[in-house]
Formats: sequence, C-alpha cells, structure tokens
Amino acid sequence: MQKIEIDPISRLEGHGKIAIFLDDAGDVAEAYLQIPELRGFEQFCVGRPVEELPRITPRICGV
Repeated sequence: MQKIEIDPISRLEGHGKIAIFLDDAGDVAEAYLQIPELRGFEQFCVGRPVEELPRITPRICGV
C-alpha cells in the first residue's frame, strides 16, 4: 500500500495534513484529514452582536 502525505496543508489556520493510501491498483483505499488542535478563536465571537462578526472573523482566520 502506497501512502501520499500532504503536510502541511495550506489555506488553513493552524496545522493540518492529508494522508491518502492507495491500493496495489493505484486507487484510493483510505484518505484522512488530520487537524490536531483546537484553536478556540470562536470564543472571541461569543456574546458579541452579530453585526461585529464580519469584521472580526476575517482578521482571525483568512479562510
């Protein structure tokens, strides 16, 4: 079984990787997306007026 790993993946705040496992015929047998940590940026939004969120969230994460 062959393994293809993309590490780190881009366009993601924080760390992450993709692991793709191919069978003997070259077809995808398994694929995994791994994001190991909780960033917790959502807590900045708790309790704030909804009108503020479009200004806050793009500054925290560019995705």
